[in-house]
Amino acid sequence: MSTSVAESSSVASPDRRSGDVFLTGVVAMLCVNVVQRLVGIVRNFGFCKFLSEEQLGSWALANSFFLIIVPVSLLGLTGGFGRYIEHYRCQGKLGNYVRSVLKVSAVGVALTITAMLIWSDGFSWLVFSGSEPMSVTIWCALTLLSLVVFSVVYELVGGLRLVRLMGVMQFLQSTIFAIVGLPLIAKFGSWVVLLPSFSIACLAASVPGVWRLVKDYQSDFKAVESFDRGSMWRRILPYAVSLWLLNLLGNLFEVSDRYMLLHLSESVEIGQAAVGEYHCGRIIPNLLVSVALMLSGVVLPFVSRDWEAGDRQAVADRLRQMLISMSISFTGLGVAALVVAPVLFYYAFGDRYAQALGILPIALAHATWVGLFLIVQNYLLCIEKMRSLLFLCALGLIINLALNAVMISVWGLFGAMIATTAASLLSLLLLRKLVAESGCDLGASSLAVMMVPLSLIGGPILAALVIVGLVFTAGRTDFLLSQQDRQDIDAAILPKLQKLGIKLTSIWP
Repeated sequence: MSTSVAESSSVASPDRRSGDVFLTGVVAMLCVNVVQRLVGIVRNFGFCKFLSEEQLGSWALANSFFLIIVPVSLLGLTGGFGRYIEHYRCQGKLGNYVRSVLKVSAVGVALTITAMLIWSDGFSWLVFSGSEPMSVTIWCALTLLSLVVFSVVYELVGGLRLVRLMGVMQFLQSTIFAIVGLPLIAKFGSWVVLLPSFSIACLAASVPGVWRLVKDYQSDFKAVESFDRGSMWRRILPYAVSLWLLNLLGNLFEVSDRYMLLHLSESVEIGQAAVGEYHCGRIIPNLLVSVALMLSGVVLPFVSRDWEAGDRQAVADRLRQMLISMSISFTGLGVAALVVAPVLFYYAFGDRYAQALGILPIALAHATWVGLFLIVQNYLLCIEKMRSLLFLCALGLIINLALNAVMISVWGLFGAMIATTAASLLSLLLLRKLVAESGCDLGASSLAVMMVPLSLIGGPILAALVIVGLVFTAGRTDFLLSQQDRQDIDAAILPKLQKLGIKLTSIWP
């Protein structure tokens, strides 16, 4: 990779093609996501209201399947866009790289869909623990294809550091899904209608990304004759295979509790209802995870640029700033959720989903720890230390499965949530140790920051007091943030607040 894309006139001379500034891009994405997450809450609560617990459980299981199978079917290759697009773009060989990757990925997607259609009975048992009509399998295959299109375009946009466009695509996907899906389930009362709704949303949300890529980057995607594909594959395959396994392990960690609830329950109906309660209880926490996933995708290209430029301190600074900001903001959002959720659940569902409300504090802590893990792991992805990260994820999955097997049999739904949360915290602490041993010192304060979400389990008052103390410490001392860190964050946020009529000299107390 080059030290700076903007410095190379042959690669990206126009300012609009140089990607977004890091903190400005992150703030812009978060602003877009405020509205998007509100739409997501309305949409998901609508699903809970119009669908029975069993129907909701079936949709949650289908959604979990898509989470696992998309990166698997793409063979992990497009996930490397964030790491390698800048490298091949600076060499003028981006078109060759992207075309080669997409051709091989298309084979993986075709094989996956073919297997789903040929072994539809096995697919139904694996995903739903029962027999489903062939039409459900066909719709799942079509939905997978549309989600693959969205994912590929989104990864390309992210690799080019078009952060605001990433936010727009996510917003459109969420909003269109709500507009199309809610009326359909209100009329038909079946989760199956959500499959075509989601397909439409994915394809429509891909349009702005495709338009921007064609309009501003068409010349970059042209293939050149002098391109050594063998050298390219030797460089990216170890990373791609590791990323493929990493995504598989991470997604299995995320959805294993649902499938264990399904298959360890006394009957299919009881299992689907438990998964429905579990899904409802994690609606708000999963919004935090989705934001973290998006921010993690934003961070990697910037961290990669700093790494290629030889600025190791900038890498550590970016990760530390994101770690502290995410811990404080996610815990703050968790406090708001704990205050609002009882009223929201009462008016939306009445006496339904009482267990879902009960697991909410634990689920919020889990979501925050997952988000912190996604941010910190970017360092190991950047330095391509994948084996260590794979071992850590495999260990976390084994711990998660073992804890779930024991706790589900004792405490059922609550056992599943406690087991998954404990495994996520342990995985995060092990990751912090691994990153430090690999040369990225996040500082002693990072351990304290990682423990902040634990306060959510103690209730909103305790968590709010912890946040106030943390913000005061960050603003008045150098234990969490340096003076330069505070200035960087002010420079990114204050202009946005001024546009809203809020005039401050600093956001820090």
